Amino acid sequence: MSGNKYLLDTNFILGILKSDPLVLAEVASRRLHVGECSYSAITRMELLGFHNITREEESLIRQKLDRLTYLPLTGNIENVVIELRQTEGVLNFV
Repeated sequence: MSGNKYLLDTNFILGILKSDPLVLAEVASRRLHVGECSYSAITRMELLGFHNITREEESLIRQKLDRLTYLPLTGNIENVVIELRQTEGVLNFV
């Protein structure tokens, strides 16, 4: 994943955008750095495809996403995500 350590899901990014205390605590405890984080095409579609999104919200989301590494979907990425979900489950922070 391009040297990235973390693949952030939609809810986690929303938690960051909304300054959710649980998400921010997780960011701090793992010492997440923008350069280590990525997001998928699905997360991008979920965040920007929200019904009735305002221009301001869209602009804020795009600004945040521009700082992260974008990972378009490939068969290999899909397989890694499937394997991770099957073996480790999904952590929910928000």
